Amino acid sequence: MKLFTSFKLACFGLWSNRLRVLSAMTGVIIGMFAVIVLSAIAIGVKDTLMKQMGSLGAEQILVMPGRLLDTTNGEKDLLSGLTSVPSTLTYADAEVVADVEDVKTVTPILETINVVKYDEKSAQSAMVGTTDQFLRVQHAALSEGRFFTQEEQDGKAKVIVLGNNIHEALLGNKEVPAEGGGMPSEEKVEPDPWWKRIMNKLLGETASAEEPSLVGQTVTINEETYEVIGVLAPNATLGSSTDNNVVIPIQTALENTDMKNLTKMIVEASSVDAVDQVDEQVFSAIMTNHTEIDFSVVKQEQMLGALGKVTSILQVMLFGITATALVISGMGIMNVMVMSVRERTKEIGIRKALGATTFEILMQFFFETLLLCVIGGAAGIGLGYLFIEFWNNNVDIFALVLPLWAVKLALYTSFGIGSLFGIYPAWKAARMNPSEALRFD
Repeated sequence: MKLFTSFKLACFGLWSNRLRVLSAMTGVIIGMFAVIVLSAIAIGVKDTLMKQMGSLGAEQILVMPGRLLDTTNGEKDLLSGLTSVPSTLTYADAEVVADVEDVKTVTPILETINVVKYDEKSAQSAMVGTTDQFLRVQHAALSEGRFFTQEEQDGKAKVIVLGNNIHEALLGNKEVPAEGGGMPSEEKVEPDPWWKRIMNKLLGETASAEEPSLVGQTVTINEETYEVIGVLAPNATLGSSTDNNVVIPIQTALENTDMKNLTKMIVEASSVDAVDQVDEQVFSAIMTNHTEIDFSVVKQEQMLGALGKVTSILQVMLFGITATALVISGMGIMNVMVMSVRERTKEIGIRKALGATTFEILMQFFFETLLLCVIGGAAGIGLGYLFIEFWNNNVDIFALVLPLWAVKLALYTSFGIGSLFGIYPAWKAARMNPSEALRFD
């Protein structure tokens, strides 16, 4: 019964000092908001990267320039063990790998920077020379048109597939740097205002005019003309977007660009069980064309392991930020409650003179701090959830993921802050001498 009375008095005490309570609660709200949002960012980034890497398939092997050093455990050190050397991988290496037993496909990739021109417009892009398997192994998609075929690849056809951003830029719908660092002279086509787009969605209205497209048109790269046969669908993701790429057949890229060495190769084993064997055989096959080990063959599980280390570092960093925010908010609340105790010294003296025990005074102020933290924590969690919903509905680069444990952590943390930083103000109030408290001005 005494605890319930102390709880009621704590509620009255908070209500009678609403403005001070709100200012003190702001720190807790920010701290809990940080716990929810930063946890969601850490989990969201990790899940997105893992899905992107995992979606490539456990049977895939990456061949890349540079030599990976081994750790003390005999594993490849992807984070710090890659030596920086120019690529010596060639298309001949890809052909040798294709003949290895249990190799299903080999997708060589050659990348270089070029300027694409259409009429008076131009856009800087990353040219990717590859095979007809590119869409499948990269899990990319087309928004219109088609991808080039094996026959076009072997025939060195001058066909090209544009990334979404490049396509929009050449149509004049986006501003991009032109050759020499300038901007295209044409005015940017302004999109509809946000309110009009929302109304169109609500009313189900679509533009009556057909969307312009460059499919079937020709573009120019390094004085060479290419026929646009397709446009890649937007895929703004972490680290693997094709929006600023233009894709051409690998044979065409080797003939019409200065790049003769591959950026990487994606090797696909016939099955997951054959990955280890294929890994060794691919290395041996490429070594027949090289005098030294200046390349690395990396399995999917090794890439995922390295990625897991990076995301773990990110999580530790974010945890440190949230812990700092929570400690600062807790110290702020303790200072506010200490000031509250000082200003209510005469009230405490009157209560003690009327028979209130030390335990009742202690619990009253302890409950005040605890309630302040719990209410602020709930508000911070609510704001964090709203922010996550807003992000997921409006930002496509990666999704924020709010696990249940993060919500529980925020609630337990707010309770812990209230308990920890509420002890000193409550103890200070409970130990007051009634006669001295009554004489306090």
